[in-house]
Amino acid sequence: MKFKRLSLLAVILSAGAVGACAALSVVMAPKPVTIATAVPGGIYHPVGNAICRLYDLTENARTGACVAVTSDGSVTNVRQIRNGVSALGLTQSDVAYAAYRGEGPFATAGPDTELRTVMALLSESFTIVARADAGISNFQDLRGKRVGLGKSNAGYAITRDVVLGFYGWKISDFARALELGPAEQNETLCNNQVDAVILMAGHPSGLTQEATTECRAKLVRVSGPPIDRLIAAYPYYVASFIPGGMYPGSPHDVPTFGTRTLLVTSLRLPDETAYAIVKAVFENFEDFRRLHPALRVLKANDLVPDETVMPIHPGAMKYYREVGLIR
Repeated sequence: MKFKRLSLLAVILSAGAVGACAALSVVMAPKPVTIATAVPGGIYHPVGNAICRLYDLTENARTGACVAVTSDGSVTNVRQIRNGVSALGLTQSDVAYAAYRGEGPFATAGPDTELRTVMALLSESFTIVARADAGISNFQDLRGKRVGLGKSNAGYAITRDVVLGFYGWKISDFARALELGPAEQNETLCNNQVDAVILMAGHPSGLTQEATTECRAKLVRVSGPPIDRLIAAYPYYVASFIPGGMYPGSPHDVPTFGTRTLLVTSLRLPDETAYAIVKAVFENFEDFRRLHPALRVLKANDLVPDETVMPIHPGAMKYYREVGLIR
């Protein structure tokens, strides 16, 4: 009987030890390096995955794998970095500028002076997709039309409002304005509930391809004196175009303007992690370019951010200086 009690006690102690070890392993498990991206279907999520894939091949991944997580996009991403929810995030350059200085949707929270750039990535174009029968050829033709605006907390809502300001318009100048997510935008366009939708996209874009293929839609020019003044006023906006023939219904180049996608983080991110991410992408640059069609036009120098928007993270800066990309 005594032997049985001892055996039972041993089992209990053993089980307790195993449970304690399991709990300890969970507590001590490496914390993943997270990159906040956007909803699937856009370009941020595959780009975030591409960066993580290369980082996970480095020795640094032993201290925590990289994970690209979905989110509501640019504005949410910089907020998550500030709140410590995500280590890094992808965002438009104009959104990063506003967050660093506490402007626009970040005015209440105030400046995020710890926000830092890690890399510049692909170009994003301010994109208007309109039904072919809506009589819309240029941005100015949107006045009095039914328009899908995107969600108010989306990054391109900041860009949209800047454009409206340079045209001297308000949202009330549209006959109908719907705040919708990306997939809903296409649905309302195809169902003739709106005449056009506004978005920010790196091209080629799956969502734009879907709209132009399934909705008899075309791309709209975003050009003219108001856009020229806008580009002259803000250093983070640049003239661009969407190549002709990329989408059905738009055989010619479509002029517009755009921003850069930035990979941003906080000063809380260890220097060695920022350094390792940049190094992983640069040393596997050709592989990186092949991971998404929108990355294929990039040159290595395109990835080096300037400090017009905000300062560069010290870990990233260390790599750029080591290889002579910044002096």
